[in-house]
Amino acid sequence: MESMNFGVPIIAVSIHHDQPINARLVEEVGVGVEVLRDRNKRLSGERLGAVIKQVVMEECGEVVRQRAAEMKEKLKSKGDQEIDEVVKELVMVCNNS
Repeated sequence: MESMNFGVPIIAVSIHHDQPINARLVEEVGVGVEVLRDRNKRLSGERLGAVIKQVVMEECGEVVRQRAAEMKEKLKSKGDQEIDEVVKELVMVCNNS
């Protein structure tokens, strides 16, 4: 949530518990990219580096950076008191994806 609050794109590296779901959620919403593991569930440094480069530097990451900035503005306009509305909006975005 803090990343979205500051408009920072998320590079999601899930480990356990709710993290895989959260990684997919930020990718569906468009504010981040999940670093996928290989079929043996190992994390590749090359894959991680490629995702970082994509999100931070490449033109294709511009959409993610833009959506992160838009989410920041939406969260700012909603304020802390309306966080339930923000959650509903995120769920709607995910359902429309």
